[in-house]
Amino acid sequence: MRNVYNLALRLTGNTDEAENVLQDTFLKVFEKLGDFRADSQLGTWIHRIATNEALMRMRSKKGKWFVPIEDEPAGEEGNGDFGVIAQSLDRDPLTLTLDDELRKKLEKAILSLPETLRTAFVLKDLEGLSMVEIGKQMGKTVAAVKADLHRARLRLRRQLAEFVDGRAHGA
Repeated sequence: MRNVYNLALRLTGNTDEAENVLQDTFLKVFEKLGDFRADSQLGTWIHRIATNEALMRMRSKKGKWFVPIEDEPAGEEGNGDFGVIAQSLDRDPLTLTLDDELRKKLEKAILSLPETLRTAFVLKDLEGLSMVEIGKQMGKTVAAVKADLHRARLRLRRQLAEFVDGRAHGA
């Protein structure tokens, strides 16, 4: 269930919308369970339903979406903030600040991608799905998914180049 919520949160960028997607997904799973043909794994089928639910909500909403990158919200399973603190003990405050700034710029850059490019990027690079799975979820060929992913990565690289280059040169 956490995987479905995290996917919905990454695609919609809104906790309320992600919760609605989660609820709608499992209602749809319950309603359509008799239609499940076992052509794929149950988890893959549920993931596809969640993706479709999130995309329908994104299309119906106007405005900006915030796309968090964190794997899980703070406090989930009791380790949210502690894990971040433990990982950062050996890093100086300037590095932590720059990493946070980069994360925010990345989130903004992902947000600016067109829906199809953002979906391909989130499903592949953040969710770790295979090209075949993404193609099935998006209703595209593997070649089309690869093209979308390539375009998404190029756009993100261009948008983040100034920040990364400035950081590498000590700016």
